Amino acid sequence: MANTTFKGTVRSEGGLKIISTDGTSGAETENLAIDSSSNIQSKGTLISAGTRKIQTFVGTLAGTDAASTAYADGDVLVELGTLDTTAPASIVTASKFFIHRALVGITTAAGETLAGNLQLSATSGTATNSAVSSGTEIVGAGVTSFNEQLSATQSITEIDINFNDTAGNYHIFVPNITAAIASKNLYAAATTTVNADITAGRFTVELEYSVF
Repeated sequence: MANTTFKGTVRSEGGLKIISTDGTSGAETENLAIDSSSNIQSKGTLISAGTRKIQTFVGTLAGTDAASTAYADGDVLVELGTLDTTAPASIVTASKFFIHRALVGITTAAGETLAGNLQLSATSGTATNSAVSSGTEIVGAGVTSFNEQLSATQSITEIDINFNDTAGNYHIFVPNITAAIASKNLYAAATTTVNADITAGRFTVELEYSVF
């Protein structure tokens, strides 16, 4: 059907569904569903009406080539995606990300010893086994996190992510730090040298952040 524009309020007693249809098989996928009790199920990114956001990224090491070429500290494992920089028109144009919380869940171990971190970069498209371009570390041992109770930097040393951890284990970090809004591209990077097959590695990143 063609696009339809309504000037009045669109109402439904049975809920609302937004779907996509596979061009080959015709199979329908529900991307957003709002039922009659206002419960919402979405496969997309949750973006609030304000400046706080929760975004989920799927990480796979299937494209790595460590078995043939060694990875060094700071080399890209995989580019995970792009953070959302939009904000309501009523606020000052955002210049910073504020990183509240990161949860990294291991779904399949890498199969070899592999420690790493998460970094933000203004550069998109950096290939695996290349150095992150001007990266800002947001999760890992190089981060000086901020204690929200003391309003001061923490007096502890954070640890790197164990990408070879047992499936089901997780790494949680509350850094309370900022990054430039231009650094919107999220990467997983190695922090140890690895020269072995790590292509089995799979993980999920849930990142909670604000723009301001």
